[in-house]
Formats: sequence, structure tokens, C-alpha cells
Amino acid sequence: MGDVVSEAELRAAVDTAFVITGRGLRAWADPHPDRLPRDEEYSRLLDPGKWRIVGARADAWLDALAGTGVAVVERNTTVSWREQPGPVISHSDTAVPSAPGALPLTVARSRLGDVADAGVTLGLGDPALCVDWFPDCGCDACDSGSQNELDHFDEHMLIIVTGGFRRLTDGDRTITVFGEHERQASGSFRPGDVARILAEPPPGWDELAGAPWL
Repeated sequence: MGDVVSEAELRAAVDTAFVITGRGLRAWADPHPDRLPRDEEYSRLLDPGKWRIVGARADAWLDALAGTGVAVVERNTTVSWREQPGPVISHSDTAVPSAPGALPLTVARSRLGDVADAGVTLGLGDPALCVDWFPDCGCDACDSGSQNELDHFDEHMLIIVTGGFRRLTDGDRTITVFGEHERQASGSFRPGDVARILAEPPPGWDELAGAPWL
């Protein structure tokens, strides 16, 4: 592929790798495309192990990042976290990008229901900051099908490797940016504060952001 890998080439490499990493795993459709979830589906996980398909997609990403030379992947690593993630971590892999100034990525398997490695948790930086986990809930009521979750995971991975993630903190105030279209803010803000802070973080704000991997 040469020294420079495009986003399209990386996506193609992920899809190729997923043919192998996802072998034997079952995809499924949205179980309630035309109805609201039933009351008994909330907080119920009849088959948490099915979410291992997201872990297979994560493995495909790691294989593609390593295979294209975008990153060096280290398996079964010991990870230091800034704060303990919400999910319970069973084991972790780390992708160290080749691009200068890009942040290392932790891809951890995490507990979902009674299955130790059904979920995937992502961390950025060293020590790692937990940035998201998949599925977000995993209960039968929140299940919208495997493809929707895989697409959600791909979107977040693409944002990370293209340098679109930012996390800014100031005490109990936090702003998280996932690309151009997803922002989350917690804490006390006045109208217009978030946009102004993102444009030029004032003194006292700590920012975690990195250069693009590609």
C-alpha cells in the first residue's frame, strides 16, 4: 500500500480482516424494528455472548492497523488507566500509532452480564482515558441489531484514527468531541460556553487530543 494509507484503504483492510476474525459468529437483525421494547426486556441479557461480534470487529481493526503499518499492535498488555473504566476489564491490547503526536489506543475486552469478554472498551493516551464502550448497554431492550453496533464502533474508530477525538476537562466540567457531529458536555456551562472553549481552551483546561494516524 505504500507509506501513506488512506481511510478507504484502511476500511477495506478492516473488512477483509473481519472475514477471518468474525468467522463463526452470528449477525442478527434489530429484534424490535416496528415495536417498542417490552418491559421484561429491560435489564435482561438473554445472550450476552453474542456481543463478541464487536470484539471480532475490534480484532479486525487491530489486524488492519498492524497490517497496513499504521500502528504497532501489542497483545495482552498491562494498561494503566487514568480512572478505572465503568466496565470490568478482562484483558487489553494496545495499538501504538506510527504517526508522530498520535495517541496510543487501548482496545480492552470487558464484562457484559456473566460473560467476561463480551464487550469492548476503548481508551486513549498513556495512562489510558476510557472514551467509550460497546455495547453501551447490551440489554435486550436496547439491542438494535448487530450491524448497528458494528457501524457505531467503526465510526468511533475512524474518528480516533483521523484525529477527531478531543476530551477537555476543568474540575467537574467535561467536554468530549467525537468528530464534527458528536459533542457531549457535563457540568455547568452558560449558553455558548462549549463552542468558545473548543475554539480556544482557556487557561486551566486540560485537553487530551492527538494527531491523525493516517
